[in-house]
Parts: sequence; structure tokens; C-alpha cells
Amino acid sequence: MGGIAGMIRFDGKAVSAQDLTHIKQRLRHRGEVSTQIFDQGALLAFGNAIEANTTAGIYAVAHTDIPNPSINQPFISSFIQNGPAAFNELNADFAVTLWDTRQQSLVCARDILGVMPFYYVHQPGRFFAFATEIKALIGLEEVVVVPNRYKFREYLTWSTTYIPYSSETFYENIYSLLPGHYLEVHNEKACLATYWNPNLGKFSQLSHPEEYSRLFKEHFTAAINARMIGKMSIGAHLSGGLDSSSVSCLAQSLLKAQKRPSLHTFNIDTKLASTDESMYVEAVVKQYHTQHHTVHPTVDVLDAVLKINQLFDRPDHFIIPSSFHLSVSIKAQQLGCDCMLTGHDGDSVITTGFEYLDYLIDTSDWQELRLACLQYTSFSERNLAFLGANNKDLSTHSKYKKYALRIIGGDITKRFRSRPFSTFLKTLSIPKQALGLSTSAIIAYCIQRIKAKIVHLNLLDNAFSVEFKQQTPPRLQQTTEALSASISSEFHVSANQILNTTNVICNEQLNHIGAYYGHQYTFPFFDKNVVELGLSTPAKISFDDGRGRGLIRNGLQTILPSQIVSRLTKANFVEYGTISAQQLYLAVHQQFISPSHAIWEVIDRALFLKIVNVVFEQRVPMQRKTRYNWLLSRIIYLALWLDSAKSAR
Repeated sequence: MGGIAGMIRFDGKAVSAQDLTHIKQRLRHRGEVSTQIFDQGALLAFGNAIEANTTAGIYAVAHTDIPNPSINQPFISSFIQNGPAAFNELNADFAVTLWDTRQQSLVCARDILGVMPFYYVHQPGRFFAFATEIKALIGLEEVVVVPNRYKFREYLTWSTTYIPYSSETFYENIYSLLPGHYLEVHNEKACLATYWNPNLGKFSQLSHPEEYSRLFKEHFTAAINARMIGKMSIGAHLSGGLDSSSVSCLAQSLLKAQKRPSLHTFNIDTKLASTDESMYVEAVVKQYHTQHHTVHPTVDVLDAVLKINQLFDRPDHFIIPSSFHLSVSIKAQQLGCDCMLTGHDGDSVITTGFEYLDYLIDTSDWQELRLACLQYTSFSERNLAFLGANNKDLSTHSKYKKYALRIIGGDITKRFRSRPFSTFLKTLSIPKQALGLSTSAIIAYCIQRIKAKIVHLNLLDNAFSVEFKQQTPPRLQQTTEALSASISSEFHVSANQILNTTNVICNEQLNHIGAYYGHQYTFPFFDKNVVELGLSTPAKISFDDGRGRGLIRNGLQTILPSQIVSRLTKANFVEYGTISAQQLYLAVHQQFISPSHAIWEVIDRALFLKIVNVVFEQRVPMQRKTRYNWLLSRIIYLALWLDSAKSAR
């Protein structure tokens, strides 16, 4: 758990006793509070001590999981010695504020992937207030609570690309500190800058796949061990996928070696065949003898969404309502777990390596691309449903041809649309011959792809009313985009898959859920060493001859059960998402059916009904409902949040 808060005044006034009482009450679930009062304000730490260097006149409060608890005052001493660069040296999840009484300045910083939340309000010349949770800020006497309609636009727009994490929250003038950044605050201004400068050079001596895999095992084991230090009862999500299984197997191995109580593992059973991963879960439990618990999503979907509104101070962020996620935390609380390990979004850090195929196209290495496509389609257990409904009946060679066409389809279609037909055919001669594809198959694919794009244009990506779009045009925001672009440019890797709004906000939401139910969610895949190793690993090594995720499969092949190492499928939650969206709609639509409800200032009613019809229409194939489930659920989440936000203060 843990948390921080505080207020520094620049106008000579004292922090009101009422504001201090309010902050303490709103964050009391995060631990016992320590308070440091100054003439200019106050710092509060929940579940942690306040750092102080009276000689230097610097005080600090930190919400952190510093792996080595024996380090005394890690933030102040490091900051005095290295300034903001000190944050880049830390391998920890943290949010910290340092107050320099002599310089009359604040420095605030947040870990590289935003695991620890940090929200703030700055009124230049008056005060700066910050807290681990927004609820501690919206009740302050001088904070005006106004919903941020610009955030609605981001929240309710379906996107197929990564959206950078932005500093704006669902409240105007309340901001979130960007991951990998620090904020320097003075009387009249606040300056935001990046501190994260990945050190990928430390991996430059690695050359063989085995070296990368061995180092992954070393760093990942250390990451899990560090996150269990000082914890009494450890829990872990265990879905049966590579990520959760890697976390659970290594954690249980470490606990057993340290003669500590066994790991509690949790899987969520939706009672649907499409989400059934019990075979893989049982393989882990059988080999490692964890204390295993199967839970079911909480029955009342509406109550779960309202609970998230209360805990998270914003609408639910998961596509599947948090009735799915709360069930684990409720059970973990009953068992007394004080730490929950999760493999959440491990595949954004330790990737599949399938971008290797794009690299081969860019470099026109057609022979190697042919081999890579053959490798990918050679695994009989791989789900290739995206190639067509009858893909299971195809020969291995036919699967290869369909997949190869799909992989080079984007590049080919661009040529097809932008060049004369004769020129188009000439440019295809080499890749066509190398990949063993016919001209007729390529042309047929191009036409099919263009038709699909035309159909795609009719799909909704939002349901905004014309008036809302006119009144709320996109505006510039502070985001992680520049940091991602800088990393990508310098190291020729993509950082978008880890520094994006979905990833970071899910981290924040799990942090809030865990704090309420008495345990700290922690993310071993977001360990700084693991993240930087993932960024530095060549795509070909991650591709692993078509299996994907080579670092895990090879690095942990002696740790994971063989069924997990060889697993190439993932559970499909579209059916469950559809059922959940339907249940939620039926439970709540009467609440905002009135034309005067605030949601209709944002959403076009006709478009909303179109979305509802798709979600409930049985003739629409399940795989085509994902975006409509997402849109329906999020519109309802926002409608419910607008109701609850009226009384949030």
C-alpha cells in the first residue's frame, strides 16, 4: 500500500487544518500517516517515514518499493549528489516529492512506467498540492471541481494504435505526472522534463540468444525477489499464460528456497469455454504446489463499476468490467495477502518479436522472410483463425501462402494503389519469386484488402454528438509521446508499446484497487533492468524461429512446465466481454435514459443505439464485436461516473 500527499504554499498563507484533515481521511486506507509541517505547508507519508536532511534543508516523501530497505534516505542523498539524474539510477517503482526549504522549490518525480500514481494541482503564486489519489485533491478548499470534457474525447475513441499517456485527468486543472519525468515547481512556474535515459549500452556485449535468455532469467528472478522483500503473505495472478506463469513459478521457487509460506495463486473462472485456461493453470499448480484459489467474477457488474468510480476517481479503464478484477482482490483480502504479483502487460516488455517480419520487408530480405513465415505457420497448435474460417483444413503450404500474403499485404497494397499496373507488376517480381506467390493471388489479395478497408470505414470508432465534437476539439497536451519518440530514435526500437495510456492507467487502477483491499500490486515485468533488456533484445532473438517471446521460452525453459513453454495460444475474452457489456447495459440503461442526463451532452443517441444493437445482435460474429463491446462499456462507465462525480467532493 502506502501513499503520499502534501501542499506547499507560495502566498504566505498557512495550510488550513481542514485541508490536512481532509487529506488524511481520504487516504487513511493507505497506512498510518506521518506529517511534517513547515511554515510554507505540509508533507504527508502514508505507511512510510518522511525523509529529512536538516543540514541541507531538504525533506522528502516517497511512495515506493525500494528493493533494499537498508538504504537510508535514498531519495535525498541521491538527489543531493546527482540532481534529477538520480531518478534514472533507481531501479524501483516510485513517486516522490522533495521540498527544498532554502531554494523554496519542489521536485516531483515518477517511475518510468507509472506504477506509482502521482496527481497534482498547481495554482501559480498560490500553492502546489499533490497526492497519490485524486480524491485527496478534489476536496481541498481552493480546488474547483470541473469534469474535463477533453478527457472524454480520448477515453471514448476506439483506436488501433498506441495512444501516448497524457497528464490530463478527468478533472480540469488536476494533472498526473508523466512516467519517466520530473517536475520542478517554483512560486510562479512548473517545468516538466524527462529523466529516463535507458542504458541499453550495458547489453552491448551480448551476442548469442542464450546470453540474452540467461540474463533475462537473472534480472526477472531478481525483480520478483525484490518485490517480495518484507512481505508476509504473497499472492499472484495465474491465468496460465506465459507472463503470469513465469511470475508464479519463479515466485514459488524463491519462497520455497527461502523457507517462507507458499505462494497464493488466483485464476478467474468465467465458466466459458472460450476463456478456459485451466489446463495450463493446473500444470503450474501441479508442479509447484502453490496454495491455489479459483474465483469467479463478482456477480453484480454494476456494483463493481460503481466501486471503481469510488476507488479510482475516474471511470473504469478495463474493457472487461472490474467485476472480473475485484474478485481476486476480495479473495486476497480474505486470505491476508499484503502483496499481489502480476504479469500484467508483460508482452509489451518482453515482446513476441514479430516486428522482425517488418524488418525483413523493410530490408527486402525476401529469402529470410520466406523462412520466417514458414517457421511461424509450422506450429500446428498456433491459432491462425485470422487467415480465414477454414484455415484448420488448409495444408501447411496453403497456410504459409495465406500468411505470407498477409504479412507483405500492407507493403504490396501501397504499391498497388500508388503505381501504374505495369510498374506494380515489375516491382513484385523479386518478392513474388522468392516467396513462391502467384501474381493472381497477390492481385486478389490487394483487391480483398482494399474492399476490407472500405467496409472498415463504416465501423464506428466513437459515438460523439456533432455538438460535442464542435465544442471539444482536440487540444495539445503534455504526453509521453516525446519520450517514446526520443527512445525510439536513439536506440532504433519502439517504446510505444510500454509508454501508452492503456498500460499506465491500468497500473494506476490496480494500485488503487490493491490499496483499498489491503495489498500492494506489483509488476515484475516493469522492473527497470527487465524493461531495458527487453528494449535492447534484437527482434530476431525474440522471434525465436517463429515461436515468439524467445527470452521467456528459452530463459525459463527449466522453470516453466513444458505445456507453458510450448503454449502459442491465448484465451479469447470477446464472448465474456460481450456478455458483460450486455449485463451492464440491462442493469443501468434506465438510469440515463432521460434526455437530460449529462451523457447525452457527449454522445449521439442514435449512434449509441447502433452500438447497442451490434452488441446484442446474435447474427454479428463474436470476433467483430470487440470495438462495440468497448464503446458500449465505456459510454456506460462514463455515464455512471458523471453521476458519481457530482458528489465526489
